[in-house]
Amino acid sequence: MALTVFEMHLTLRGMVMKTTSFEADIRPLFTERDIRGMSKAFNLASYDDVKAHAAAIYDRIRGIGGAVMPPPPPRGEGPWPQARIELFAKWMSDGYQP
Repeated sequence: MALTVFEMHLTLRGMVMKTTSFEADIRPLFTERDIRGMSKAFNLASYDDVKAHAAAIYDRIRGIGGAVMPPPPPRGEGPWPQARIELFAKWMSDGYQP
């Protein structure tokens, strides 16, 4: 099994790696404000919707393909810190576990 750069970094630092899941790790990243704001496009509280749109979400949380999401106040909570972006990437590389 090939490790991602993020996983290798964690391994080198001696941290325990765990597989990420939507319910435990990804769903809590989205606020109710995020969910309401995206409700016309898809449901950020839905595993199936987030999985189906994961690549586009990943681009937007990094500011690729449009304005960075979530938007800055007062419309949103502001951009995610790098650790959250990396967690989302790890969820994708872990195979989109529910």
